[in-house]
Amino acid sequence: MLTKIIVLCIALGISLIQGNTLEGVVLDSKNSKPISSANIQIKDTALGTSSDENGRFSIDIDNIGSFELNISVIGYKDTSALIESEQLIGITEFYLNQTAIEFDELDVHSHYHNKISKSPSSISIFGNKFQKSTKNSLASTLAGESGLAVRSFGQATERPILRGYSGDRFLIARDGTELNDLSATSADHAVSTEISSMDGVEIIRGPESLLYGSNTIAGVINLSPLLSNQTLVEKPVYKLILGHESSNKSNVAYFGTIIPKGSYQFSSSVSAREADNQLSPIGEVKNTALSKSDIFTSLAKYNDNGYSILSLENFEMSYGIPSSPEGHIDGVDLKMKKTSQKFKYHADINLGKYNTLDVEQGHVNYEHREFENNKSYHAVLLSHVINYFKVDISSDIFKIGGLYQRKKFIAGGFYWTPNTYEDKLAIYASKKGVIFGYDTDYSGRIEHRSIRPRSGETFFSNLDANEVRNRQFTLVSGGVSFFKEREYLSNYYQILFTSRAPSIEDLYSDGPHLGNYAYEIGDPNLKQENTLGFENTLSMFNSKSSLDFTSYLNYSPNYHISTKMGDGYFPGAEWVEWGSGPIGWLYKYNLVGLEAIIYGFEPSFNTNFGSSRISCNGSVLRGINMDDDRPLSYMPPDQVRVQYENNFFFLTNTFEAIFVSSQNRIGEFEVKTAGYNLFNYFGSYTISRNDRIHKIIFQLKNVFNQTYYNHLSKIKMIMPEAGRSLNINYRVYF
Repeated sequence: MLTKIIVLCIALGISLIQGNTLEGVVLDSKNSKPISSANIQIKDTALGTSSDENGRFSIDIDNIGSFELNISVIGYKDTSALIESEQLIGITEFYLNQTAIEFDELDVHSHYHNKISKSPSSISIFGNKFQKSTKNSLASTLAGESGLAVRSFGQATERPILRGYSGDRFLIARDGTELNDLSATSADHAVSTEISSMDGVEIIRGPESLLYGSNTIAGVINLSPLLSNQTLVEKPVYKLILGHESSNKSNVAYFGTIIPKGSYQFSSSVSAREADNQLSPIGEVKNTALSKSDIFTSLAKYNDNGYSILSLENFEMSYGIPSSPEGHIDGVDLKMKKTSQKFKYHADINLGKYNTLDVEQGHVNYEHREFENNKSYHAVLLSHVINYFKVDISSDIFKIGGLYQRKKFIAGGFYWTPNTYEDKLAIYASKKGVIFGYDTDYSGRIEHRSIRPRSGETFFSNLDANEVRNRQFTLVSGGVSFFKEREYLSNYYQILFTSRAPSIEDLYSDGPHLGNYAYEIGDPNLKQENTLGFENTLSMFNSKSSLDFTSYLNYSPNYHISTKMGDGYFPGAEWVEWGSGPIGWLYKYNLVGLEAIIYGFEPSFNTNFGSSRISCNGSVLRGINMDDDRPLSYMPPDQVRVQYENNFFFLTNTFEAIFVSSQNRIGEFEVKTAGYNLFNYFGSYTISRNDRIHKIIFQLKNVFNQTYYNHLSKIKMIMPEAGRSLNINYRVYF
């Protein structure tokens, strides 16, 4: 069925190909004021126009592939931007920099990009596309993208799954810096960010991911904040966002500002979200409400060759985990708090072949508490304190850097993991070149980790205290990619080897984890997880359409997995009585290493006609436990997403259909999940008035109120996903 849908999308798209139109608005990067009479020209063509009094322009074009757009106007630096096909839908915002300050390139998205090329399967979502797709969490915002799925344990704990990989096999970063929360360690831990305060997101795959960490076989998710203090503005800038979602009566508010004063600049933002219990087509899902707030401030100092930024952030969140007889019949309440401080120094230098220096220092204090129904005392306390220092020097083709990080892990309540110190020392480098006509990227990383538990302070019931000892890991990772583009065809090849050390919890856990419905038992003798990955992308394109085929295969001889001990309710099952009443219990889960392969195929197709666009992408993935010759647990089902986008006056519309197959390839202790079809609508309206940009965004999700269950949800049998929901979002920039 899904294969037929992909073929139909391609055939339909090709049959509808006509012309294309690029629509945009030219704005001052300092104050978001529209720029009139700007000259807009498509490079190497006679096609061009100028912006009107509101900064708006439109150009009819024939080619929907990538092309270079040149923009010039008196008082601003002549700039250019590479335009991709998705920017032909909607109104693209172009920010120009005044000639008083020199910049490298046109700032379209206001986020930092490394100068190392990315895999074609990398994903970038910014501007109008990001704003339309923004939902209540990072994971739901990315849902439907190729290779992306959602791990859910209630609406508050949604976290992305990348190509079947969960946990800390990928990183989530903000402005290039890892979030450093505990969302990777357990399904009940929330991601410490508010998606409404972000301007866009990119998923970085390939060798470049090693610049961020060693545990990046699945990639890096890098969030870009809505306000960046890395550009000096001329006058104060303000941004306001208000939103409401009907499925959970959620309300969200964001306000941010940038205020310059000479060579100094102050930036601050505050956001808050409140949501009631999630509503499904069959009723309310109890104990799924959430509340969170985020306060961010930064102070920047600019000079002739760079800047220094000191930033502080406080993030807090309270939420619930639904009740279950396999955990707590009254549910579990959780509170999370993270305070962080970061100092960043950036300078243009002249050091041989290097021209850029970046220095970063940071401190993170994270705390996570879990409460039983009386809420008088936390049954589980997990916290850590992280201090790090990082230095990077780079040029257009080369980058080298180093990182030192110390982490102190603390557990309390009835969770008996010992307090542990972890030291991390890493050196990494990347280089661009050309070999046999192929653009080539090399990246490598050497990382040493020292993990030192204070075992004498903790009682163990399932671990041998004599085995709880210091562990040392030397992790060597490397990757290389090859890319070549011809007139109508491009090829990309990638080989990536990563080494991942087991986490503190993987090694030493021994106790009840209430929010995760589990009694967790680690393995102090667990070895590091090595993964060898291959990826290939074949792209075909012409003046009317593009078609991409991406395939990948990852092999791990020691794939770490948490598996249930025993077999449920039968005599001899491994479970302990715990928690809320006479029928409350927690299954025992232990960490094991096994031989595994994960492979998949991701086709995508795009075509534009007039002011409209049709896109189609699919994801087929298989995970195999080679030790037992059976599927791996919690692998996402096959999926196809079809989108039709068009412009109607100033209204941009997106109609979306998502087809998800049943998941019958199940691992140990799993149950099958039925397939489902979802239909969504997104619309946005933009208007520029009196130096202000107003935008109203509409989202109607699950239009037909489909009852469906997410296979990657640990509690899917008691909690269906959200029903029909209307989301309205208002943005104003001035």
